[in-house]
Amino acid sequence: MTTPLDSTNPARFFVWESLESGRVLVRDRSVSEDAARALAPELEDAFRRHDQLAVSCAKRVKGECVSAHGVFVFHPKGFVRNGRGAPKDAERFDCEVDAVDCGVAIVEGEVFDAVRGEDLLDPAVGFGALGLLAITLEARARKLGRVVACAAAVLEESASCEADFEREGFRSAIAASHCAAHLEFNAEACDLEAVAARRALSSLRWNAAIWGAPVGFEKYDDRGAYHWKLYDTHDAYHRRADTLMSFLMANLSASVDAALPMIDIGAGDALFAGLAARHGHRVIAIEPEPHAIAVALAALAAAELSERVSVIEGRAEQIPLENASCKAALLLDVIEHLRNPMRALKEIRRVLAPGGALIVATPSWKFASRADPIYHLDEYREEELARQLSAAGFSVHTTARIRGVYDDVVILAHA
Repeated sequence: MTTPLDSTNPARFFVWESLESGRVLVRDRSVSEDAARALAPELEDAFRRHDQLAVSCAKRVKGECVSAHGVFVFHPKGFVRNGRGAPKDAERFDCEVDAVDCGVAIVEGEVFDAVRGEDLLDPAVGFGALGLLAITLEARARKLGRVVACAAAVLEESASCEADFEREGFRSAIAASHCAAHLEFNAEACDLEAVAARRALSSLRWNAAIWGAPVGFEKYDDRGAYHWKLYDTHDAYHRRADTLMSFLMANLSASVDAALPMIDIGAGDALFAGLAARHGHRVIAIEPEPHAIAVALAALAAAELSERVSVIEGRAEQIPLENASCKAALLLDVIEHLRNPMRALKEIRRVLAPGGALIVATPSWKFASRADPIYHLDEYREEELARQLSAAGFSVHTTARIRGVYDDVVILAHA
């Protein structure tokens, strides 16, 4: 059985058909019937190779790059397409993922029925382009099986697919609200701590790389106020720090009370807080590590900036300040260390006054490597960081790059 494309209902995003095996082949409307059926043998073979498989999906490529090898939803970056931006010959092995967003997938027949797949793909129900995402996440939540992206099934993604998915998926108020209400969490911008607190969602915490315990942060124990030292001794680092400060100062909103303080989140040894203070601003430096706080206090005293900068213990995910109490926030070289950036960004937005500025700088993602493989949990593509900021309620104002050792992504946003 194949569901027809109904000319009276152009909003249909997915087409599905039952296979002889009893499984269900699902494709988004940008994929032809012939292209989907050509991939079906490889996708069906994945059920032979993988135990307890509920869904297999094709690897999507666009031009010379991977577009998606499945997606992760329970991830520090929020919704992220696995392997995106890597050379198209990368992702050469099957990969277990959280879910599938679009392209071509095969769903075990009993799973499709159990999650009411026909309803979730019906445009009249209102899930729009999020129907397949809802099916795969529901299957995981109900412990019906695993989701695997199949490396041998490669789909050339159409030029319109991603734009259509955004418009009829997360950017559609109806589809996004239906999906969030059905799953009981926001699949675009998931708060990992909120998921971890709910026993009913325990089956979604399968990925040890995300849910395992991170290594401790010991740089300040070993190296003291090393950012101050770099600023004083390395011209490239000095120029980078000054460029970031100038970028922020040029984008402070005139509509926000100038008497309010700035906050430096994850301040470390408080170099950036100190530089902001040298521009005449009052700054609150927030840092979770007691030893780093001691190092920061000593460095600020040596720089004669203690009166302008206060240092308090706190986490980005739980900022000990009142609502709308700050005029600007610095999140510099921090987000790549956070286990739950979405909660941190929402907290920053809470403490910023309306129109307050946030500057974020983080090393750019590079295929198959991290700038700091020990301490960086994740590094970002520009589009991923912009998506996460928007999902947290910020208005992205400007994006920029600082070339150098880290090849920084820099975004200026407003609350």
